[in-house]
Amino acid sequence: MGLAELQKIRDERDIPKPKKIHYIKKVSAKRAAKIKEQKELGTDNILDNWFEERRKEMTGHCILCGGKTEKKNDETYRRSIHHLFEKRKTMFPSVATNSDNWLEVCFWDNACHSNLHNGTITWQLLMDSAESKIIIEKFKKIYPFIAENERKNIPAILMSYIT
Repeated sequence: MGLAELQKIRDERDIPKPKKIHYIKKVSAKRAAKIKEQKELGTDNILDNWFEERRKEMTGHCILCGGKTEKKNDETYRRSIHHLFEKRKTMFPSVATNSDNWLEVCFWDNACHSNLHNGTITWQLLMDSAESKIIIEKFKKIYPFIAENERKNIPAILMSYIT
């Protein structure tokens, strides 16, 4: 490397580089198609309405730890409504809007919602807890509405409660 090249590098390092502009799509093409399909079918508000109805039933306290939930926060109250049986297409979409398919859990304090999703709070732990009676009662109410092809996703520990 010659002296001229070193001088050029020194001169260029003091020139600020232009900031990159990142463009973020507001909605992915896949999600946009799903929204369009839901609007055509008239089902885009079903889950929204389900969350609104569950909010009316909320107590403001986590069923697992007793911590504060997001009941009073209009922006984040959904974070404290946990589906007992996941609403994903590959899990339990048939009961996604079942009125018993939820638990009120904290999002911030002990992060029970996150711990349920990441597996820190397992089905075994739930069944060994004081709340197991509530969960079993809800499961027995929900079970008849779970589609036959989705029943393979039910945790084995719960199946023993079906008579």
